[in-house]
Amino acid sequence: MGARGPLGIGRPLALAALGGVGCNALLGLVGCNALLGLEDGILVEDGAGAEQRCEPLSVAACYGGPPETAGVGACRAGVRQCSAAGDGYGPCEGEVRPAPERCGNALDDDCDGAVDEAEGGEDPRDPAGGAGCACEPGAVEACPYGGPPETAGVGACRAGQRTCGSDGRWGPCAGEITPRPEDCATPADEDCSGGRDCGAVLSGGLLGGPGQEQARALAAGSGGSAIVGGEFEGDLDLGAGPIASGAERDVFVARIEADGAVSWARRLVDEGHGRLRALAVDPGGEVVLTGDFQGVIGGAGLITPDLRGFVLKLDARGGVRWGTTLHGEPRDVAISTAGEVVVASSLAEPAGGSDVAVARFSAGGLPLWTRVFGGAGVQEPTGVAMDARGRVVVTGSFEGELELGEGAPRLSSAGMTDVFVAQLDAHGEPIASRAFGDGREQRGGDVEIGPDGGVALSGTFEGQLDAGGGALLADGVSAFVVALGPAREHRFSRAYGAHAPPRLALAADGGLVLAGDVDRPVDLGGGPLDGEGGGADIVVARLDGEGRHVWSTRLGPGARRRGGERRTAGVAVDPDRGGVLLAATVEGSVNLGGVTAASAAADLLLLRLAP
Repeated sequence: MGARGPLGIGRPLALAALGGVGCNALLGLVGCNALLGLEDGILVEDGAGAEQRCEPLSVAACYGGPPETAGVGACRAGVRQCSAAGDGYGPCEGEVRPAPERCGNALDDDCDGAVDEAEGGEDPRDPAGGAGCACEPGAVEACPYGGPPETAGVGACRAGQRTCGSDGRWGPCAGEITPRPEDCATPADEDCSGGRDCGAVLSGGLLGGPGQEQARALAAGSGGSAIVGGEFEGDLDLGAGPIASGAERDVFVARIEADGAVSWARRLVDEGHGRLRALAVDPGGEVVLTGDFQGVIGGAGLITPDLRGFVLKLDARGGVRWGTTLHGEPRDVAISTAGEVVVASSLAEPAGGSDVAVARFSAGGLPLWTRVFGGAGVQEPTGVAMDARGRVVVTGSFEGELELGEGAPRLSSAGMTDVFVAQLDAHGEPIASRAFGDGREQRGGDVEIGPDGGVALSGTFEGQLDAGGGALLADGVSAFVVALGPAREHRFSRAYGAHAPPRLALAADGGLVLAGDVDRPVDLGGGPLDGEGGGADIVVARLDGEGRHVWSTRLGPGARRRGGERRTAGVAVDPDRGGVLLAATVEGSVNLGGVTAASAAADLLLLRLAP
């Protein structure tokens, strides 16, 4: 095994590549000592706390100062927003608590009912503690800092100075800089977070073992955790000890906390081989995953001598709740806030070609309905998502005509293969659909649905593609990203040269994060991102709600190295902290902000990027 980068997705990236280090050196004491051990294929951490539930994206008032100061002087309450997953509130934003009296600004900063008082009051609410505003005329001193105390002297932030006037009172503070929104066009740390910003690698590294590991899917859990899944051969080591498998190729899924501790890790295939296609997580931390296997998945009681699709649901600690086999080849899975599951599969036709199959299960695993959409030729899904009301959005590719059900309009291809997006109600009945493409080949990719019902989807195309905002022109084969509103109206679209569609994640502010694979220079709106040594690289970009470029970065081979492959498995936005989580597979090396992480085989890459 070659050198590896640091593992904890919440720990600062080390300034040198690591190799041969133990669990405690990588994860900290909580990573190993809190583990109960490996039982029945599952690795579990003790002491998991209860999750705070709330209405997704709802807001609540908050105030951390003394209650009697709220609404007095400059003090006011703020608001905190529930995460999109509904599993807890974010930080309190916009509140103003009592601060030392800032003389000369005509404000009651310490919220004691008096403005620029000459002497500090006796009121215990007064943080000035008797300093007051009286002074010796002509005296100069640093004035009390007006930003959050932990940001003083960090990044661009600094305290100002004030001068005592002839009236014996301090004048206004001059030269002070407090935190402001980060500007990705400058190298300065405007928000004074003390870390690297705008897509920089904050923490993470390579995970795996001595054999082959492939990352396939990623979802963001509560508290900054990452739910990651894929396949491995031999032993798998995610940082808390090896997990052995006797299968030819096993499937794994694990929850890794923000500090790098492995809460739990589960392998699935006891005999034979398996492949993971997709996974999703609900607000309560339960995980659903889909793929195919041949052999035995003992934890779910599944046995098949032939290759079959499967869907499994795990509880919040990684235990199997239920599982079943599927007809067709699963392509994607989604889970609702109520725990219901939808799987989109490609269903082979006896006479050739394939249809789109969408199956829905209750939270407890009971089949609710299955819908099959098809037509002559190949019709296949590539992505599926559900909104808070249980409505389903599915995207993919089709030839000729796609029939979405009785009474629904048929979609017709403009030639070769086109992209479709269709919305179904909670009972599987079609609500709306669209197709786009030209006489050349277009293929679907990922799909995400936002809280307002807006949809983002990706894919690849040749020739031209117009989703309503004007024609995008392909550079040979290009990847595209399209954002549509609740009525499927065009919001924005963007294209770049690539052979594979990017993975997508929606941010709480309406922005979009995309992560994909490229083997040539690309420009995602922030200037050219050039390759450094051949092979496939990973590009990650963040766009705002209007599709404007916020930041973009490219992850290529390590310094003074060439070749290798870096393949995206999934991208997610931390609903609590706003950072970007990325999972990928690396063969060779990868440059993580000046640190080279390398593997002699294929390893899993798990990173946290600055928002």
